[in-house]
Amino acid sequence: IQNYGLTKNRQAAIDLIDQKLKAVGLNYEEFAGKYPSEFSGGQLQRISIARSLLTDPRLLIADEPVSMVDASLRMSIVNLFKKLKEQFEMSVLYITHDLATAYYVSDRIAIMFRGNIVEMGSVEQVLMHPRHPYTQLLRDSIPQADPRQRWQGKVTLNESEYDEYLKQGCRFAGRCPMVMDICRQQAPADIPIGDVMVRCHLYNEETEPVPVNWNEAAA
Repeated sequence: IQNYGLTKNRQAAIDLIDQKLKAVGLNYEEFAGKYPSEFSGGQLQRISIARSLLTDPRLLIADEPVSMVDASLRMSIVNLFKKLKEQFEMSVLYITHDLATAYYVSDRIAIMFRGNIVEMGSVEQVLMHPRHPYTQLLRDSIPQADPRQRWQGKVTLNESEYDEYLKQGCRFAGRCPMVMDICRQQAPADIPIGDVMVRCHLYNEETEPVPVNWNEAAA
């Protein structure tokens, strides 16, 4: 607070801290003077979020914000992000491996593989109607809660995957069930399909059209 000159005196600083703590469901009087070891994991995460709100940012970057939080508290943190996004009229860049919470908290989503965005668009379109093979396999790797349903995880590894990574083609070619020759020779371009961008030769007009049947391709 002092470094950024956010307040003119100590009392104003305390008031600002209390305001941001209340925004995340805490208060200054209850937590002032305590050591970090005296807080729960959920409280520490909320305090961290409150600190990031002190400068009234227009963009909040949350990198794996629920990965270290107990499962029982996970949704409370996710709901907090949704509330803060509307309350402070800011954007949230939510970085996670958890597709379930990403679907719940996001408006738009970008799927990355080895540092490259392979598909991007509205969260509904990307996760409910995935076009890129990696997005499809990623979604299908999530076990179902219904014990009557067998897990349909289909992600498979290929011995040549590391070699494919070093080449100029698509970095997913080494494990893609729909791989074509061009995938190993040339990196795919950004292809717009409606409001979704996908990087995959399956949708390139210059390649021979390939009917996509995910169940047969990944079997």
